[in-house]
Amino acid sequence: MLVAWMTFVTHRAGLVLGIIGLITVGAAWYAVDRFSMNSDTSRLIRQDTPWKAVHTDFITTFPQYDQNTLVVISGSRPHALSAVTRALAAEIRLREETFSMVLAPTANEFVDQNSLLYLNQETLNDTVSKLADAQPFLTAVAKHDNLRGILMLLSDALTTDEQLPAGLQQITDALDLAASGALEGSEQPISWRDELFKVNADEIFYHLILVKGRQEFGEDLPNGLLISELQAAISAFEHPFKKEATIRVSGQVPLEHGEIVSAMNSAQVAGSLAMVLLIIVLVWGVRSLRIIAATYLTMTCGLIWTAAFAMMAVGQYNTISIIFLVMFIGLGVDFAIHLCLKYQESLNRLSKEDALIETGAQLGPAIMLCGVTSAIGFLAFVPTDYIGLAEMGIISGGGMIIAVGLSLTLIPAFFAIVKPPKPPAQLAFAGSMAAVVAKRPRQTAWFTLLVACMLAAIATQARFDYSTLSLKDPESEAMMTLKELHEADIVTDYALTIVADNRAMASGLKKQLLMLDVVSDVKTPEDYLPDNQKEKRFILDDAGFLLDSVFYLEKDTTKLTDEDLVGLMSQLSSDITSSLEREDLTPELLPALHNLKRMLSELQAADPSTRKLFTQLIIPPLQQEIDWLQNALSAEPLDFSDLPQQMRDRVIASNDRILISVTPSEDVVPVEAMRRFTEAVLAITPKATGRPVLDLGIGEIVTTAFATALSIAVLSIFIILLMTLRSVTDAILVFIPLIMTAMLTLTVSVVAGLPLNMANVVVIPLIFGLGVDNGIHIVKRYHQVANVAELVRSSTPRAVFLSNLTTLGTFCALSFSTHQGIYSIGVLLTIALLSLMILTLISLPALLATFSRPTGYNATNS
Repeated sequence: MLVAWMTFVTHRAGLVLGIIGLITVGAAWYAVDRFSMNSDTSRLIRQDTPWKAVHTDFITTFPQYDQNTLVVISGSRPHALSAVTRALAAEIRLREETFSMVLAPTANEFVDQNSLLYLNQETLNDTVSKLADAQPFLTAVAKHDNLRGILMLLSDALTTDEQLPAGLQQITDALDLAASGALEGSEQPISWRDELFKVNADEIFYHLILVKGRQEFGEDLPNGLLISELQAAISAFEHPFKKEATIRVSGQVPLEHGEIVSAMNSAQVAGSLAMVLLIIVLVWGVRSLRIIAATYLTMTCGLIWTAAFAMMAVGQYNTISIIFLVMFIGLGVDFAIHLCLKYQESLNRLSKEDALIETGAQLGPAIMLCGVTSAIGFLAFVPTDYIGLAEMGIISGGGMIIAVGLSLTLIPAFFAIVKPPKPPAQLAFAGSMAAVVAKRPRQTAWFTLLVACMLAAIATQARFDYSTLSLKDPESEAMMTLKELHEADIVTDYALTIVADNRAMASGLKKQLLMLDVVSDVKTPEDYLPDNQKEKRFILDDAGFLLDSVFYLEKDTTKLTDEDLVGLMSQLSSDITSSLEREDLTPELLPALHNLKRMLSELQAADPSTRKLFTQLIIPPLQQEIDWLQNALSAEPLDFSDLPQQMRDRVIASNDRILISVTPSEDVVPVEAMRRFTEAVLAITPKATGRPVLDLGIGEIVTTAFATALSIAVLSIFIILLMTLRSVTDAILVFIPLIMTAMLTLTVSVVAGLPLNMANVVVIPLIFGLGVDNGIHIVKRYHQVANVAELVRSSTPRAVFLSNLTTLGTFCALSFSTHQGIYSIGVLLTIALLSLMILTLISLPALLATFSRPTGYNATNS
């Protein structure tokens, strides 16, 4: 059949190339026109599972928890952050065409009004104590609508014989800050709540805005509009305290969007890099422009045909399957290189036509067999529940068959109409490699088996990373922010949620769950109310009585002219000078007074508008704080009906079902800890869901898919080897390098801290599917030559080396990806292919020389 096909192709080469060209043009149009990217990463796994049904029920009951985006506002000044958060949430709400829900749960009017009630009792007592210290200052402000009271109060405090009042430094620091801002023309007011209730400057506070918006799942980037609109809103947002805040975006939607963008960008970058590396390898290894052209032409046509096949057979790419387009750049030239180099070798003895026919007849069966075994390595995932890799398997399996067909058609047709290539150059290391293998085959073989045993001991320690977050770019803003929120215990992404049918059921579950050692906290709707409200109300009543003089003081309406203000500043400067010798000045207050005196001197020398701005930065925001304080101190005890509707809807559904949140008592990122926590909760209620349940469920599907695919690949390929090689010994010997490579890959994953994940589980089955090709070529050629030395000097090792080198370049290009799944595939496949090259070119010939005998005519003659 192959002789007839090669004869037909060489005799009608122009027609064949014309038909291939037309098909390629049509395939290119079809692939581009029908291109589709499945961006819903949740669809990579089978959906009809019990744990998925529970999660779907949760999302159906509480849809506001699905497809969320977190806008994270962080900084060291809590009140300024709260103001920024409220204003930014209002800005985002204006874009109502894009955003359907915008909720700032920690920064809204309700929280502001009841913020003192939500403080724990110790913090509330400390706050009230600070208010008592600030009472004279607040009274001075309340009495005057200008700076008169503040400046006079400071002068009196510094010149009196009594001890300096507590909180004086906060006031001087605030005035210094306002003076500096006024002199610079800044309109940023003083955040008095942050100044009066100073916290540790190293402490970071967080506010979240929860956003849900329009998604376009028909598009390649379904969250592209939402993310771009959100970024535009943040960029356009202006606020006096914006400089105090760091604003970032995280959450489910940005993480998924980032993964898709990362996968598509990585495929483009890796593809471009693989093309360049392919040219470099071919120029260095082949040194024949005609062979390079034939190889490149075959690869390009195969890539286009495979892209069209993907759209016909599957209809879409996912974040994993799209990388096969990059992998094909290396894999698609494998068969072409073997054919080209065998043809180049045959030209030494035969005419062009006879050399092409002999090449197809002798090498064609091995190439067809390699195509089948390579396809099996990919197709082994098709029967599994891992839909993402199953789709990749279909695309890749079809791509490998396309590569075989094109190689056996385009290569002979191309060389039928061009001049023969230059004679092959001998491999520089062929002599030394032959010496190692031929002179010491037994030692090499037994050393190989010893290394295999050592690798097996380490490979058993390999582990699987269950987390779906392992595929995200760890350096992306969304991932870094999420990690920071986890570490700060702001977002507990690994908590479990339970939907109870009623309050009684929720209360009963809470009691049972709190008895578990693996549970640290259980929240039901009532836990969103302040605790110890009665005791806190007594504290607030006492504070309110203390500050009555501030709230109900009769105001002094005397105007303060600019001339009066300059005079007060001059007097305060003089009083500061007089007070610098006081013994009760603290080390921190002394430099603060010096700074304030310098600022007052500069203000006195400035124009009246600067002094007016100085007043505006201090008095209006301080009066607003007094109004807030009066409202906050009068806050009444709350019950659940007092909570804002949006907050209530997040814990009680419209059908009165109750949300329960269960927090683990230990770090559950390690799989065993996650399993302990999850199984203990599920033993009490099977209705629990959340990342631990989802990750374990997905992990079980992926590991089962891995075991299934590996079993299918190994068994199918071994049976094919037995049928083809007709030797149990040869089949086993071909498998030894494959098994050793698999163990070495697992060993590297252990040593390098690169565990198996949802993406790179494809590597081990692929080692058998792709690696067996090398063994087939070596064994076939071994049985055609007299001995191992002749095998090493033939074109086969050279073709194996160069084809592996081109594939290695592609896999190495994948390791530059920012997508962690693609990156880990690239790294592990690079290691695997390097191992395969060494074991196939050195260990396999040694094993053959030790345990097998050549059966070709040369062996008989010898």
